[in-house]
Amino acid sequence: MQNHQVNENLKGMDDLDFVGWNQADWHGVFAQHHTDDVLVDWKGQKPTRGIEQHIQAMKDYVSSAGGTPPQITAHPIAFGSGEWTCVVGEFEGGGRMVTVAKWRDGAIAEEYIWA
Repeated sequence: MQNHQVNENLKGMDDLDFVGWNQADWHGVFAQHHTDDVLVDWKGQKPTRGIEQHIQAMKDYVSSAGGTPPQITAHPIAFGSGEWTCVVGEFEGGGRMVTVAKWRDGAIAEEYIWA
């Protein structure tokens, strides 16, 4: 059974993906759900450190993908344990990504993303 904090973190992941990511709200909703010192490993590439590096990496990715974030339409698998969550995001038109996140004080402190 998931505890209250896991459920809150999973709601945060919904907000992060469905609002922050889909609307490219980088310095609003997106930043709100990450710690200032977040460590992000995107597809096993060189990790970013800090929210500004993470935002820049995501902006660069979106720019290379046509300028609009691929829209995440569902989280058909979402679970967690303690300070960790795991979410599968489905993209409009097909494709999936997996995000494993370690949360601290209601924000993501470590994030591992595979798409």
